[in-house]
Amino acid sequence: MRPTLYRSRWPMVVEAIGLGVLITTVPAVARARATLVAQPELAAPVPQRMEPARVNASSIAPLDAEVHPIEAPPVVQTPAMNAAPVAAGALLPRESRDKALDRELRQLERTAAPASGYGSTAVAAQAAWQLGLIHLHGAGVRIDRPLALQWFERSARQGREPWAFAGIAWCGIDGCAGPRDPASAARAIQRLRAAHPGRADYLAWLQAAQRQPLQIATPDQAANAAAPIPEAQLLERAAAAGDIPANIELGIIAFSNRQLPQADAYFRRVASRSPFAAHNLKELKAHSPSMSAPVTAAASGTAQAALSMARMYHRGQGVPANFAEAVRFYRLAEQRGSAEAHKMVELIFSRPMPDGSLNVAWMQQLANADLSTPGITMASGVNTPQMLRQPTPLFDLLAPLWQQRLQQIAQ
Repeated sequence: MRPTLYRSRWPMVVEAIGLGVLITTVPAVARARATLVAQPELAAPVPQRMEPARVNASSIAPLDAEVHPIEAPPVVQTPAMNAAPVAAGALLPRESRDKALDRELRQLERTAAPASGYGSTAVAAQAAWQLGLIHLHGAGVRIDRPLALQWFERSARQGREPWAFAGIAWCGIDGCAGPRDPASAARAIQRLRAAHPGRADYLAWLQAAQRQPLQIATPDQAANAAAPIPEAQLLERAAAAGDIPANIELGIIAFSNRQLPQADAYFRRVASRSPFAAHNLKELKAHSPSMSAPVTAAASGTAQAALSMARMYHRGQGVPANFAEAVRFYRLAEQRGSAEAHKMVELIFSRPMPDGSLNVAWMQQLANADLSTPGITMASGVNTPQMLRQPTPLFDLLAPLWQQRLQQIAQ
């Protein structure tokens, strides 16, 4: 291989400086052309065919019999969990439940919107009414109160479904799509009264109660003092007609006023048609094993009986908490020689109000005090039965199928 020398048009100046060489600056083109380039002569490569090596199958060593197969790690045993039985409909996969609900809703919507217009037939009006209840309560769908009101108005458009006016009245009282509208509620109640007077009276009572809230008896009131009920005749007339929310309301009021036999009668009247009334009746019985217990305890003549009654009223066990009655029985137990009752009376009156009256907040704290030991320890808390109302005054009018959907479907 012989190098080829390219001659430059520009002179190249080289000076020897010591052992190095200094090349003076020349134009770039000149430097490039002055470069000594080697041009090797290479033979073209010849492609070679590659073949895989042949392997003798007999030369492969057999699998060692001692090699153990790979196993999954053992599953950690967790404690078993006991769950309440689930209704058969809830066992469907969520996607299947959603599809079933969607089909039912689409069918109701088609029924509620015939070619002749909303509310033009009894079936269409009833379907629109149920759609309003479904969206009001979130039965299988998200709660949408404005849409509920829209369906109530569609149902009532031609007057073929009187219950629709209950929905319009409730939205006027509670404000489904904006501020409350008492005038609209009053008009709807009047339209409802002709077909369903009991519910009309109850809704009229609700509207009156907004203007004059119900006053529940306080613990320092006399045992036989009942709080006044605004527009009581409306509520009592609705309950007498068998209206479910009216009977539940009167039962709760009677319970709050320590009128336990009356509360039992109201709840019992509608317990077969309302799970809420049935729950309240069960709670009333569970926490009130004997409604004549105060009389029995007072007649027994023992300090322990009076002390037990004092704790019952103080903690709300079996009866609504009543601090005035608690103090009375504490004093009775003290007179009969109870050292524990004597200590409690001293504690109660150690922190009176500035005017000398009973300190309710202090009484609430002492309700958990256990004075049976030398020191003061805290016992179990107040155990007052929890009474339930319907989610809305219209819940009992929702079709049973959709009431079940409301209870089974997680939002």
